[in-house]
Amino acid sequence: MALFKWNVLKMVRDWKIRIILLALLVFLASYSTLYQERSIELPLDELREEYLNTEQIFKAIPSEDFETKEGQEIYDKLADQQRILGMQRYILSEQEGNTVEGFENIVSDYVDQGIEMTENQLSFYQADEFESRELLLTFMPPEEELRETLGFFNYLKENNVEIDWNPMSPSLVLMNLVNVMAGVFIFIIAAIFGADRFSRDQMFHWSVSQGLPYTTSYQWRQRTFISWALIWSVIIVGISLSYGINRLTVQTGSLGYPVQIYSGVDAEFISILEYTAAIILLTMLLSYVVIKLSTGLSWVFRNIYLTITVVVAVFYIPYIFTVIPAGGSFNPLIYLQILPVVDGMWSDIGSVNIWKLFVNILLLYIIVEVIFHFIFKLIPTRTGKLERRKQ
Repeated sequence: MALFKWNVLKMVRDWKIRIILLALLVFLASYSTLYQERSIELPLDELREEYLNTEQIFKAIPSEDFETKEGQEIYDKLADQQRILGMQRYILSEQEGNTVEGFENIVSDYVDQGIEMTENQLSFYQADEFESRELLLTFMPPEEELRETLGFFNYLKENNVEIDWNPMSPSLVLMNLVNVMAGVFIFIIAAIFGADRFSRDQMFHWSVSQGLPYTTSYQWRQRTFISWALIWSVIIVGISLSYGINRLTVQTGSLGYPVQIYSGVDAEFISILEYTAAIILLTMLLSYVVIKLSTGLSWVFRNIYLTITVVVAVFYIPYIFTVIPAGGSFNPLIYLQILPVVDGMWSDIGSVNIWKLFVNILLLYIIVEVIFHFIFKLIPTRTGKLERRKQ
């Protein structure tokens, strides 16, 4: 317990650590404000483009192709699509939700219209007898994308969630912030915190770094936990402040809004709240392994910059398996990145999913433990005659 208090006080009294924690807190808390400065395309603008695209279909396809029975059905569905897009544009422009109060019987419901239009578009892929089928499909989204869109609308309908017209809503900004944290950003923070834990002790607390009076492995685990706890205390506070500040200024959006994830076979939807909780938990677990690695390497290299470089480089290891075979979905190195697993980027490797991500983070933890068990045993420490490391 005495060593734990000593390590905690040593870290919180370090002015560099204080600056890093303060900078991390300020960045996270102000993220929603910074995000508002981005230039993005609004859903209303996307619908306007789809509307104009539908007009081009009527001009591109020869009129005689619409004269057959199947051609007439496709013509009617395209006309419905143009009508629906017009109604959806009006609903979004009013910014009231899935419909417009007082005009429900005229504009209908945004989600119901979306389901109808997407089902019509999917039916075009089965219209084998239509002469201009291939030309028609060039104006349509890919079939897989349409199925995902249909799943999105079905989720909204089943869970009674309204369409979000504002891509800057607090819930969507929160999701983007969590995605930023789950990327290389957390590796950089973890590397910076862990890289100095043993390096400075080589000069100022030499006996401590040599396993006296506590073993090096004991100190390694303890320092890892302290760094991890400090980082995530600040991150949780920063994310909460960011969401709270954004919620005070923007009233749209819901934490129940759907987010697409990859289940290992196909895509499915969960709420932003569930997504945020899952990504934060996974990032917390993975970051603990990364901090453990960084802290251990600081004892091996005794060089802060080399340690940071190596740890950040570890983040990019999974990209190697886009070139060479990964050897299956249980290769733990694939799971050094969370987001590609969740969004299905690694789906070509095999049945990669969130549950395997949990298992492989545990496997990565065990691997790091075993490696440093032997490192601490094999690299000799001079316990017979204490001498400071010569500079």
